[in-house]
Amino acid sequence: MKSLSIIYHMARADFLERSRRYSFLVTIGLVLWLGYLTASGQFRMRVPPDYLGIINSAWIGATMTLTVTFFLGWVGFYLVKGSVRRDYETGVGQIMATTPLSKPLYTIGKWFSNFLVLGIMVLIITLIGILMNIFLGTEDFNLLAYISPIFLIAIPFMAIVAAIAVLFETISWLRGGFGNVVYFFLFMFVMIVSAEGKTTSGDSSIQPYMDFGGWQIIGNSVTQAAKLTYPESAGGFAFSITPLENPNYFVWNGIEWSGEILFSRFLYLTSSIGIGLLAAVFFDRFDTSRILKLKRKRKKELEYVDPIPKETVINKDFHLSSFVQSRPKFRFMTLLMTEFKLLIKGQRWWWYIICLGLIIGQLFSGPENTRLMLLLTWIWPVLILGGLGNREVRFNTRQIVFSAPDPIKNQLPSTLLSAMLFLVIIGSGAIIRYIIAGDSVGILGWLTGLLFIPSLAITSGVITGSSKTFEVIYILWMYLLTQNIRFIDFIGMSNDSPWFFYIGLALLLLLVTVLVRKRQIINN
Repeated sequence: MKSLSIIYHMARADFLERSRRYSFLVTIGLVLWLGYLTASGQFRMRVPPDYLGIINSAWIGATMTLTVTFFLGWVGFYLVKGSVRRDYETGVGQIMATTPLSKPLYTIGKWFSNFLVLGIMVLIITLIGILMNIFLGTEDFNLLAYISPIFLIAIPFMAIVAAIAVLFETISWLRGGFGNVVYFFLFMFVMIVSAEGKTTSGDSSIQPYMDFGGWQIIGNSVTQAAKLTYPESAGGFAFSITPLENPNYFVWNGIEWSGEILFSRFLYLTSSIGIGLLAAVFFDRFDTSRILKLKRKRKKELEYVDPIPKETVINKDFHLSSFVQSRPKFRFMTLLMTEFKLLIKGQRWWWYIICLGLIIGQLFSGPENTRLMLLLTWIWPVLILGGLGNREVRFNTRQIVFSAPDPIKNQLPSTLLSAMLFLVIIGSGAIIRYIIAGDSVGILGWLTGLLFIPSLAITSGVITGSSKTFEVIYILWMYLLTQNIRFIDFIGMSNDSPWFFYIGLALLLLLVTVLVRKRQIINN
């Protein structure tokens, strides 16, 4: 009982600390919007090409479930990740390390706190769906049919996401931006397995133990219902935002829950606790011995230098005014090159080799593949670009930067131009190919990307003080570009790309950045 009390109080304190942040309110607003889009039918399940279920309690509940497992399962990781790192940075962890609190209790407490945050999000979406059931006037509202997929599929999956967030934070090399990128690809892989998994016999049966997001469980049931009404339907299952002009409707009354399905959901829930306990194996309990050893090593390497050697003759006739009058003028190019060096500082040799390989790939790829190679190249430095605009917060240099002469006039443009210069270098292969081929859309999209990508990164960094927001948005955006979605195509992937819109959007983002940074300087 004492252990449960410790877990409860630690999770409660952590949850209250998160809920008092402005970002938590913003997240609640986004969840409300997401729930509305789902319940109003803008996110929809369908059986290709044009078969839709009649809107009832079961249909809305299943649609809500898939929305939660995909969107909240993806974004939710980034929402809850950071609590362990915050304990490192604030020094609270060192205080905890002096208490009898064990590593398993700490990691389970963090898992429970993450689970509470995600659970609140799921509860909000659930309530929105109930309200939409009432307002839409669905016949014979069935609460059990509505909430059963949410609580039996979405909740266990959120528990897994909460546990993985703790696990990533206890592994040092996954704690930062690299872990954010790893999770994105891991999540996409899991979703693909969940959506496309089949039995060894190749029939339409499901594998509930491999169905993390519930796509097989829901999709198989929906497909069978469509075939009963429309035997000519080819089967299959899709979840999309594509509107249907003349859909064919069928009735679906919900999932038939078998013992195997229920046990698989219970297994996911208990596995999340197991992942939380696994995190304790990697957790160093805020051990600062490595940091102390590094400090001692650096201290030995430093030699003491007398600031005023005995043989130095002090000039009593020296005046500060003479120094001020003779100081060199401000050199913007020097600041620009310094920002550029800070941007790429700390990268290993193999990182530059990969950049060189991507540039060569742009030069020698076929006309159709040049855009894809440029896309991959500009995704590669996502962790570097994520530091734009928030470096002052990460390294606690705000007092220095903000007190410098004209920080907005000098520092922000140099940051923007250094990022643009970097993108020019690694994207040079593509622009050469575009010029040789006379590809005007490719050239304009390339130029738009040079301005829009750093603008998005700087604005996200300045507003949030973190690289996480940009990393999440940018990776998802670039992934969606590969799916030929026209209205988000700022890079010129297709000939009808609305690149001109994103030039204006980039300028608007920069204006927002200036206004926010002015406020930060005043409040600093």
